[in-house]
Amino acid sequence: MIHQMSGSMDKRFIGGGLRLATGSSAPPRLDHGYFQDEVRPMLGSILLKKGWISHDKLDAALEAGRISGMRLGETLLSRGWLFEPELACALAEQFGLRYVDLVRHPLDPSAARLLSTEVARRMFAVPVRFVESGAIEVAVADPADADVGALEQMLGRLVELVVGERSVIQDSWRYTR
Repeated sequence: MIHQMSGSMDKRFIGGGLRLATGSSAPPRLDHGYFQDEVRPMLGSILLKKGWISHDKLDAALEAGRISGMRLGETLLSRGWLFEPELACALAEQFGLRYVDLVRHPLDPSAARLLSTEVARRMFAVPVRFVESGAIEVAVADPADADVGALEQMLGRLVELVVGERSVIQDSWRYTR
């Protein structure tokens, strides 16, 4: 969609209507506020709102991810611009889930043993603990990679997803079968 103003193209809009941030002498950058009212906010917006990354780093990471195919969080981690706990907290907020610190609140090995290592690796997940309701809490590195229905079928109970740090989840696989 191209926006027209008085017969000439409006230079504030890019492609599908993304706005350029204006009003400063700085080089143009994407207006990251464009996505703030989304039902599930964009990860970049959450990270900006928390002050964990700058607009410039977000723009650079988005461009690098476009070229490499890496996800935004992976790009930010690889460049040292974000730490794993921050990414896990932001992903939890994005998906409306709880963040769990598996270092401070270790998992129950008997829960972890219920999931095969193969499935744990594929979904980057680990069962954490049994919940009073009879469900099982499963930590995932990225909720977009988790298939709750499949997890419930394999574990034989309801699953409550939480988000944990990727490296700690990976380290926890030693408890899976």
